[in-house]
Amino acid sequence: MSAVTPRAARAAAAAAAEAAVQEIFPVASSETRQAVSVAAAAATAAAAAHFHETALPPTPPRSAASRRARPRASGVADGLIRKERTALSLGDKIAFIRLFDRGVHTSMQSLVDSFDIPISLSNARRICEPRERSRLLARERSGEPLDVVRARRSRFEAVDKALRAWYDGIQTMARRDLPVTLAVLEAKAAEIAAELGVTGFKASTGFVQKWAQRHSLRNVALWGQGGSAIEAARQGEERMAEIRRELAKYDPDHIYNMDETGLQFRCLPNRAYIAAGQRRRARGTKAMKAKDRVTLVLACNATGSHKLPIAIIGSAAVPLCFKPPRASCPLPYFNQKSAWMDSVVYQKWFTSVFVAGVQARTREPVILIVDNCGAHTELTHPQERICALPPNVTAIHQPLDAGVIASVKRRYKKRLIALVLRVHEDKVRREAAEAAAAADAVVAEASVAAAAAGARPTPLAALRGRHCAP
Repeated sequence: MSAVTPRAARAAAAAAAEAAVQEIFPVASSETRQAVSVAAAAATAAAAAHFHETALPPTPPRSAASRRARPRASGVADGLIRKERTALSLGDKIAFIRLFDRGVHTSMQSLVDSFDIPISLSNARRICEPRERSRLLARERSGEPLDVVRARRSRFEAVDKALRAWYDGIQTMARRDLPVTLAVLEAKAAEIAAELGVTGFKASTGFVQKWAQRHSLRNVALWGQGGSAIEAARQGEERMAEIRRELAKYDPDHIYNMDETGLQFRCLPNRAYIAAGQRRRARGTKAMKAKDRVTLVLACNATGSHKLPIAIIGSAAVPLCFKPPRASCPLPYFNQKSAWMDSVVYQKWFTSVFVAGVQARTREPVILIVDNCGAHTELTHPQERICALPPNVTAIHQPLDAGVIASVKRRYKKRLIALVLRVHEDKVRREAAEAAAAADAVVAEASVAAAAAGARPTPLAALRGRHCAP
């Protein structure tokens, strides 16, 4: 059971007194409330003294260093220390105002006693003053973080507010078209200061950094092209509506999607678990930076019931691993100088993989959804129709990009790691067998030499242990 402090006991007693008055005397007079408050204060003092003597552990004596580090306030008697100051955040002050607005407490002292955080009576009165109250609520409405302790103001309030208003407009209108960088903010601050006629203002890096700190803005590194994709998707909504109307004419089993992805098939993970003391001595291998790449071509229907074989595009006409007498590639393989998809490879894949696979399954008309890559030229077929997506929307509307390709790569990486482990274990067993064979050869040579010299042969096990010992 946790110890009960005198302050906690005083707060509990004050809250109990208020609750009792509300329950027994809903419309009690001020004299009745005052009498109950006096009685509650007396009971609180007795309870606090009791808890202080019994429940609280004795306070350990402070060392001389701590007494020197914390000087007493002037005019304070010996044996007493100055009351610690409590810094209230904006959220604490707002919570105190909300508690004051409830009107449950009849006095400021009872309100202070029931508050969770220690606060002085003078500070409580100042927070509840109309002018201070309005200022705190305005800070809350402006979006200022509630964990700040004090308001950080700028020497140029007009420029500060105008720059914040411009930033909010950028965030809501065109934030992806114009990244709000440090240089952009400096230029806009100088422009705002010139428009307002502010003198002595320099749109320096320090001003922008402090302005961002006051408004809880963080400078982050931007990556990817998702912003362009979202803007392109907004502009291509009309085309996407036409595509959806066209796809509604087909059965989901007859709607196919094709996409390409690169695969670095020899690259190993670059993270490993090591002992804590070997962190600075850990080193990797060249396999972590292997750049050997092929292009995979994936295609399947909307229901997932028909998955076409994954085609591979490599740079070699016949890779060494598939040359006779080794087995040929089990998947469709195409070669291109840079291992990329081009119009020639696309036409070969369409004829030999897609058309052949679809015709082996159904004779119904099908539609193939592809992106607007330049290699995806216009091809015609009486049974298959090709539908191209609008530019720069594959990250949003490409079905295979919604986790299918990522799943294939994860499965490939797991099988690659399993293959590496199996090869490593075979290598360890082979080296152990070679070492044992070498030890047996050494033992046999020693036995023959000892027999030729007429000496007593050394037992085979002893010689093996002598030569195999590390």
